[in-house]
Amino acid sequence: AVSSPATSSTALFVADVDAPGAKKSKAPIEKVWTVSKLDTDAAIMDVASYRNGRVGPAGVIEKQQAKRDAQDNTGAAVRGGLTGLALGVGYGTLTYTGSVGYGGGDLQAALTNAALLGGIMGGLLAGNSLSGRNVYVSTMDDATNRLKVDFVEGLMARQDVGFAARIDNADTAYGGRFRQTNGIVAAIDCQLRNCEDSKNVKTFGELPPHIHIRNLAVDQKCRRMGIARELVEAMVDYADKDTPAEMITLVVDDTNQAAIGLYKSLGFDIESIGNPTTAMPKYGQWTNGRSIMSKKL
Repeated sequence: AVSSPATSSTALFVADVDAPGAKKSKAPIEKVWTVSKLDTDAAIMDVASYRNGRVGPAGVIEKQQAKRDAQDNTGAAVRGGLTGLALGVGYGTLTYTGSVGYGGGDLQAALTNAALLGGIMGGLLAGNSLSGRNVYVSTMDDATNRLKVDFVEGLMARQDVGFAARIDNADTAYGGRFRQTNGIVAAIDCQLRNCEDSKNVKTFGELPPHIHIRNLAVDQKCRRMGIARELVEAMVDYADKDTPAEMITLVVDDTNQAAIGLYKSLGFDIESIGNPTTAMPKYGQWTNGRSIMSKKL
């Protein structure tokens, strides 16, 4: 069953990824990656961290805090105060010209409005900047939710199904590159469509019940090792054994010959969706320069 992890081993080179122009070490170090279904919220959040440039919620907060700490608060306060005063002058000018308020030409009212708004806004912006609060630092809950919404909302809602490849020794492999993803180096997700069992009620063209692959990405340091192939194979196995899908589909850029070659080697056919007259009725979508690849189960 696909829900049970499938294991493959390969020689992964360890490189100092922080050094510009770093080269792979001459001696490969045996590592093992595991491809498994994303069955837990924790595993899905690891994928969110991977998709967020390999930065997890704690890393997001750390970056925000570093930005706040590096800020010249005094300089920021001066800029904030001047910005507030500029807003006051602008509002006073609008008051004088009659663009706001009643009538116009009342210099005293214009000066009063400029002073009040400029003073209040300038004070607020300056005080906020002086305390460093103008640079937002998330709480852990906020950072986690932001990654969830931006990168794995469908997976979290169990509307989508995903698989991920995880390597051992995340703290040390590739110079700790995947430390914040807990070893996730690649991920794929899909969605069951045109089926009563699907959580997506939208109908996609005239297609039968099918699994649509939505995203597939392998980190640049781990490509050309067979990880993408294994992820797709896991998805195909899942679709065939655990769903009523009759076929698998995905959309690919016509210029992405590497991806097209991979899917063709796995038995996928390709058809352009660049013509709306033919693509819309059949697939429910069309995009110039892209194609649908499909595989019958």
